[in-house]
Amino acid sequence: MKQEKEEKKYVRRLKMIVSNIWYIIAIVAICVTVTMLIVNWSATVAALGKMFQVFMPFILGFFFAFLIFPLVRIFSNLFDHIRTGKGLKIKKVFGILIAYAIVIGFLTLIVVFVAPQIAQSVRELVKTVQKGYAYIQSHPTTFLDWIPFVNTQDVMEKLKDNITGIATNASTVVFPYIYNLFSSTFVLVYDIFFGLVISIYMVWEKDALVKSFHRQVNAFIPKKYSEKTWVTMLNCNRIFNGFLLGKAIDSLIIGIITFIAMLVLQFPYPVLLSVIVGVTNMIPYFGPIIGAIPGCAIYLFIDPQLALWFALLILAIQQFDGWILGPWILGDQTGIKPLAVILGITVGGAYFGVLGMFLGVPTVAVLQYLGSLLVKNRLKKKGLEEDTEENNSEEKTEELPEA
Repeated sequence: MKQEKEEKKYVRRLKMIVSNIWYIIAIVAICVTVTMLIVNWSATVAALGKMFQVFMPFILGFFFAFLIFPLVRIFSNLFDHIRTGKGLKIKKVFGILIAYAIVIGFLTLIVVFVAPQIAQSVRELVKTVQKGYAYIQSHPTTFLDWIPFVNTQDVMEKLKDNITGIATNASTVVFPYIYNLFSSTFVLVYDIFFGLVISIYMVWEKDALVKSFHRQVNAFIPKKYSEKTWVTMLNCNRIFNGFLLGKAIDSLIIGIITFIAMLVLQFPYPVLLSVIVGVTNMIPYFGPIIGAIPGCAIYLFIDPQLALWFALLILAIQQFDGWILGPWILGDQTGIKPLAVILGITVGGAYFGVLGMFLGVPTVAVLQYLGSLLVKNRLKKKGLEEDTEENNSEEKTEELPEA
């Protein structure tokens, strides 16, 4: 009996030693890999960029499925009384067909009607700029009277030099730029098309994908933490998806209101500027300012009074959005403070450009939610009670949403 105990003890020690050796090997391998990646940073960035480019249709597919699935669920729920049999598949097919018909119809509407209007506005704007440049050339004294603090002669000489340089280097600078622009546009259209196709499969297999991912969470996370981890992930999805979808609807309505108001007030370039206002409205706090700048700059060149009226119009629309429309659509989807919003926009914009500015705020909201859960658990372990208001907000957040 004693010998058996000794043998079991020896086996446990041996297993522990082997396990520690494997941990050491894994840590060393990770450290060596990270060091090699940092030393060869340029090659690492190039490889990551290539991988990102290859997987872009799948990334876009996931993103499209992420945004379109709420529409699928809405139209599928029209037949909520069907719960068994072949009717479930018919219900799902109906929801997918209607949702994608709306999305593709909306994209077609943009390509067929909105894009030509924007192109026409840009052409008219270019002609206006050319006329303005010709006017400045023929009336330098008048231009100097408008802005006496600017040395008109120097400005004219720099403009002439730049135009001459562009004309001289057109074959070496402009044409390659146009070629790269067309190539990038073709690649983008290709990625969007296949992203939409992939998203259809993801939406169709959504339940199977969620179950598979749930199984993996249960398989690799200890049992006492797996369900809480799954609920946390669902809440993160609710926060992120809720903000994006709500903000997209809000920005679409703001763009339409801006377009109608500009038509009624007879502002030039209503389609171009309302699209800019609607898109930039996706960026919280700073979006309205960013959206107003191009319009004000254009109207300053045409008529300073138009610029002032346009600024007042955008101010009125954004006040309506901030006080009425936004709270009605979004509610408290993120619940983050303005400082955190600024942080998300700044960091996201610095590393990922415009897309980072759009996604920075919901990302910060998710991180804030995870941080609040961590703080709550730490306080609970120490036997400290949180503030009542925080407890109430956490109870609301931890409700299990629909997967």
